[in-house]
Order: sequence, then structure tokens, then C-alpha cells
Amino acid sequence: MYRSIKTLIWIYALLLIFEGALRKWVLPGYSDALLVVRDPVAILIYLLALGRGALPINGWVLTTGFMAVAAVLGSFLAGQDNLLVTAYGLRTNFLHLPLVWVMATVLTRRDVERLGKALLLLAIPMTVLMVLQFESPPDSYINRGVGMEEGVGQIYGALGHIRPPGFFSFITGPNLYFPFAAALLFHQFKARHRLWWPLLVVCGLAVVIALPVSISRTLAVCVVAVGAAYAFSLLFTGLMNAAVLRLAFVGTVVVAILGFLPIFDDAREAFFSRWETAAGGGDTSGVGVVTDRVFSGGAYLQDSLGQANLFGKGIGMGSNVAARLTTGQMGFLLAENEWAKCLLELGLPLGLAFIGMRFLLAFSLLRQALHRLVRQRDPLPWLLLSATVVPLVSGQWAQPTGLGFAILGTGLCLASCQDEPEEGEDELPEDEQVDDPDQSAEPTENDEQPAR
Repeated sequence: MYRSIKTLIWIYALLLIFEGALRKWVLPGYSDALLVVRDPVAILIYLLALGRGALPINGWVLTTGFMAVAAVLGSFLAGQDNLLVTAYGLRTNFLHLPLVWVMATVLTRRDVERLGKALLLLAIPMTVLMVLQFESPPDSYINRGVGMEEGVGQIYGALGHIRPPGFFSFITGPNLYFPFAAALLFHQFKARHRLWWPLLVVCGLAVVIALPVSISRTLAVCVVAVGAAYAFSLLFTGLMNAAVLRLAFVGTVVVAILGFLPIFDDAREAFFSRWETAAGGGDTSGVGVVTDRVFSGGAYLQDSLGQANLFGKGIGMGSNVAARLTTGQMGFLLAENEWAKCLLELGLPLGLAFIGMRFLLAFSLLRQALHRLVRQRDPLPWLLLSATVVPLVSGQWAQPTGLGFAILGTGLCLASCQDEPEEGEDELPEDEQVDDPDQSAEPTENDEQPAR
């Protein structure tokens, strides 16, 4: 049964990466339905996990369930009677959250590294596609957006280029994916089971080229933040070791190859043109990007405190889907900022509790990641946290890609805090190894990972 759950987790991760491609190119007529394509996968994971005892009923899961019930009651008391809006709000805030602890229970450290390798390797085709999108006209088929039949394309970048989304629907996807890929790349230099070094070089090229090609300052700043987290980890793992030498070697090869790639110079010119344009509007540094787009939630939160009432406007009312269902047009009915949306949707008490839970979860991850880094010189949880903390704490969960990376990153971070199996140790649960059907219901030591 654990193998089935692990397979579904892989499907969940791959759908997160390719959901946009399905909606733009493969099945554009089913774009709205594919918006929630990962929901049935999450529900099936829960059903299998309940049958196998892999869904821990801990304080986090109980709190999530309590908040979901309270949100429905609050919506009813607030007079929000659109059941579709309520259902979408529930799936946004609460449906996917318990998946974090299922992943931590089911996945071993080796599973995390295997999935991490696959996600890192996807940076290669992702960047190739982004380069093609960067060089193509804004109105080309490869640059179509979700709902292209309504004239929706991609966001303009600079010098006649759009901000290429790769396989995702819009640039939000690469902004979340490439910091994650950078964290996995840095881990490869210390991992026991590493990729072949030429593949590491190609992955490094993919991540570096994606920075200017994206024409996104947010992506660049977030990847630099992951790099800073890796530099900090070297204080505990050592400044002179094999991992650092591997990084130096791969980095040198990557820089040498970049000198022969004209696309890197073209993309860099467009990237800095975008930066100068933003500077003309008063935003002169990457610090401003972080302040305005990541940590500005505090100002919105303060403004919303005076507007939020006891029961809010009803869960789901702050999403674009609610705007589409109630007004027929896309937009933000309450607020674009995540924290303000939570307060106005859920009401003051429940909204603050929900935001607080996300902060507490981030602090819990920080404590465990630092413990692994300091005590065991293991940087993987720390690196994953550096790429996950922003979508977890302040990311827009009503946006499916933002929600997906918050859940996947948090689950992998928590699961990576486990010890790696010894060489040759069998990872398969007992129910997939024994011949005696009467013994197949008994979990193995590997199955019974401590519930978090």
C-alpha cells in the first residue's frame, strides 16, 4: 500500500509541473476543470493513507480539520451561500494541507532524494522551453496563456520579450520552481547518491540561464536567497570539503560554457532592461522586490485588521474563481495579498489563527532543519526550507501553483529530516515483500515513520 501512496505523490508532483501545459496546449477546452486536477490525487492519497494508518492524527491535522469546519460555519453566518465558492475555498486552504504529514510518514529520506533528482532534471527541458518562448513572438502558439481563446497571453517582460512560463500557466510557476531546483542542485554536491557530473553541469546551466531568460526579478532574488542559505550551511558542513570542490568544478564549467551561448547575453540585456524600468518607477534594488512582494503582507495585514469582521465574507470569496463564479470576470473581490485575503475571507479570529498556523509550521520546520544542519551536517532540509518558506508563509494559496509548491516543499522538507537508509537496506514496506498474506498487514520498521 505504501508503494501506491508513493506513486500518487509522484503523480501529484508531476501534475504540479505539467498542469499548465495540459491547460494551455493539450486540453485547453478543459482548462477550468484542470485547475483542480491534483485534488482527486490528494483525496485518493488520504483514502489509502487512512486504510494503512499513514495519516497521522496529530495536532496539525486536527487543527486543520477544526479550522475547515469553523470556516464553513463562518461562511454560513456571513451569508455566503454559493456552495461552489465555499468548496473552492476549502480546497484552497485546507484540503491539501494534511498531505504534508502523509508525505512525512510515508516517504523515506531516499524517496525524497529520488523525487528531488527527478524534479531537478526537469529544469533542463523547462529552460529549453523558456528559451524558445523568450525568442518567439508574444502572440505565437508557444506563448499562449490559459484561456487564449479570450485573448489572454503571457505577461510582458522587456525589449519585446514576454516572461516565459515554461510548462506552467504563467511566470508564477518558474518563480516558485527554480528556487526549488536551485536548492536540489546545491544538495547534489553533498548527496551520497549524486547525479552523473555532466548532468549536474547541464542542470546548473539550466538554472543559471533561466534567471535572465525569465526576466523576473522575483525569481532571481529567490534563487540568490537559496544560494545564501547554502553559503550559510557551509559554516556547519565545512568550507573545504569534497562537496565544495564539486561545486567549484561544476560552477567553473558552467561559467565557461555560458561565454559561448548568445542567448545568455540577449536574456541578460532584457533582464537588466526590466530592472532599469522598475528603477525608473522607484524600485531600485532586489531588496525592494523582496520587501514589496514577499514581506509587504504586514502592511496589508494592518490595513485589513480594521476592515475584517467576526465571520468575514465567506471562505473562497477572495479567489479569482469566486470572482468568475459571482461576477463572470476574473479579478480579486477582496484583496490580492494573501494575508489580507485570509482576514477578509475568514474573519478576524479565524483568519489570524490560519496565518498563525502557517507561521508556526514554518518555525517548526526551521527548528528541525537547523537541528539536522548543526548536529548532523545535513543541509537538505535547510535548503528545501529556504525555497519553501515564502510560499508556505505568504504565498497565494488560491493560485494552484503557489499552493502546490507550498505543500510539496513543506512535505519534502519534513520527510528529509529523517535519516537516510543504510546502504543495501530494503526500503519497501513489508506488505510488498512477504509471501505470507497474513503478515502483509503488519508494518515494517520503515513503514512506521514517526508521525509529525
